[in-house]
Amino acid sequence: MKTGICSISFGQLKPDELIDLVQQSELDAIEWAGNVHVQPGDVQTASNVRKMTEDAGLEVSSYGSYWKVVDEAGVPVPFEPVLESALTLKTDTIRIWAGHQPSDAVSDSERATLVSALHEALTLAEKQGMKLALEFHANTLSDSNSATLQLLNEVNRPNFYTYWQPIYWLTDPEYRMDGLKKLADQVLNMHVFHWLFRPGAGSWGESTDRRPLSEAAKDWEAYFSVPLKPESEHYALLEFVRNDDPQQFLRDAATLNSWLKKDVSNDRKSLMADV
Repeated sequence: MKTGICSISFGQLKPDELIDLVQQSELDAIEWAGNVHVQPGDVQTASNVRKMTEDAGLEVSSYGSYWKVVDEAGVPVPFEPVLESALTLKTDTIRIWAGHQPSDAVSDSERATLVSALHEALTLAEKQGMKLALEFHANTLSDSNSATLQLLNEVNRPNFYTYWQPIYWLTDPEYRMDGLKKLADQVLNMHVFHWLFRPGAGSWGESTDRRPLSEAAKDWEAYFSVPLKPESEHYALLEFVRNDDPQQFLRDAATLNSWLKKDVSNDRKSLMADV
């Protein structure tokens, strides 16, 4: 599994500033955010960002779009500008959001509209060799293990996947692992972080205590032990570090690299010993 960061984590930085930071981290890739750094349809910016990323020796893992299929009134949102930016970034993965409502609150007709629009987008994406992957998140049709499985199976398209993250407000470790195991064949990338949840504290920012990633070594060792679909490229993408601090990001990146690049390091040591 390769490593990277979601650029939304440092929305305050310009693309070149973020690229410099990621170079220091020795991560492999950047997922560029569609609501901050590379807006849908802005192909000039997408082209510039792609070139800067490649020139720095980094990959574009994915396009982190904030395309939610439908708007808050339930009307389908055009997908073509999102696809255009992703193609210009030269990635084959677009992260999307399944609407604006919790899975248990959406009506049958609203769900049907969203699923129909999803099919249209997936058809356009498939023609370009592009995959779409769900944000595993609250207030969407993929807000739980069962809801995500239901939507993936309902749509049932070969280029339709999901991201996975330890849902921060559902802290039961068995629930998290059970969901990851059930979704494993359809998980494309992972959002990597360690957040503690304070129920009833208010907004997302107020209710989450972002902690150093190293404190969750045991949890992530278990998550990374779950095998994902071998024929797909997978990325472990850091997201929203403690205090939005670049130095904490570098520490978390070193932690992530120590977990996922351990085998590579050992292989290199073995080769050197053989020589």
